[in-house]
Amino acid sequence: MVTVADIVALPAFHKVEVVAGAPGALQRAVRNVGIMDTAPGEDAYSDYVAGELIVANLGFARDDAALAERALCQMLERPLAALAVRNVHGLPLGDGPRAASEASGTPLLAYEGEYYEHVIFQAMQLLERDRADSDRARLIDGLLARGSAENVRAVLHKATGATGATVQCAVLRPAASDEASLYAQIDELATVCDAIKASWERVEGATALRYHDCALLLVTYHRPPEAWGLEADSEFVRLLQPHGRFMAGISEELPLGQGDLAVREAFHALEHGQAEGRAITRWAAMGASAFQAARSDRLIASTCALYRQMLANHDEAHDGSLLETARALADSCGDVRAAAEALFQHPNTVRYRMRRMREVLDLPDATDRELARFLMLAFLA
Repeated sequence: MVTVADIVALPAFHKVEVVAGAPGALQRAVRNVGIMDTAPGEDAYSDYVAGELIVANLGFARDDAALAERALCQMLERPLAALAVRNVHGLPLGDGPRAASEASGTPLLAYEGEYYEHVIFQAMQLLERDRADSDRARLIDGLLARGSAENVRAVLHKATGATGATVQCAVLRPAASDEASLYAQIDELATVCDAIKASWERVEGATALRYHDCALLLVTYHRPPEAWGLEADSEFVRLLQPHGRFMAGISEELPLGQGDLAVREAFHALEHGQAEGRAITRWAAMGASAFQAARSDRLIASTCALYRQMLANHDEAHDGSLLETARALADSCGDVRAAAEALFQHPNTVRYRMRRMREVLDLPDATDRELARFLMLAFLA
């Protein structure tokens, strides 16, 4: 958004005074710029629209102070962003324009500077730049909002009508690669949905739908569980077991605004179960494998890669072995002797390298335990 302050900061303005206007006059939004170069007619400047910043030099009035005042008053009646006057004839800006400004809220500015053609040119360039920036900002908003809670809730509501407090997801993939039968198998899941809605008091809704080559079973709840939701996990397993033609992954119960995470958890559980040869896998039962799956998140992966790269860059510049030592310390959970044995080094060598790591990673005050914990995180992904 371009403001009056942005416009009057352009090089074409040399000196600006707020003659009249409410507090915050310079923060008003500017949507367009225009020129006041004629005396008022019967239409009283009706072509000028809300949000415009109008510049004038009162050249049409010359030495007619009454005409200048009448023109300013009628222009100031419009809901402009501001009226900026370069008073080339030094006409008085009397009480009438000040009162009109106060009444309408349109600020009246007096400025010294370049011809208003220059003002218009620079202002239009700024407005065009702002439009381009706004387009880019909307793209970035869409990128960042893709996982926002509000957006997730809206998507789930559109897809399933969900309005509950929490959601749990099961992802089911046919055990045999018979995609033509997927809808028939999804129809079988209707019995699971009916059983869930009939027997689970907290349930707001249960829906089975196709998602690419899988079935999604989404259950939403009116309220969060009184205790941690393993009971629902177990009930999910019991209800899905008769449908043995599916491999299934089951998420934890999460707030509805985190429904995207529920779907991701269910997919990771499914993939883990397939690799392990299990028909049904709960995210909550994956143990350390859940952390292995979560490390695929791009932000986690990028952060881990950053700190490993800092060590690698130091090694390349100094022919060092900090990265190798850091990995050994992470693998040994910070046990210096175990790391030294894995590296075929003396423990004092490992301790020296740890001091260098603190410098490289900007962790000068970290204890050995804190450094080890940090390194374990850095090698998570």
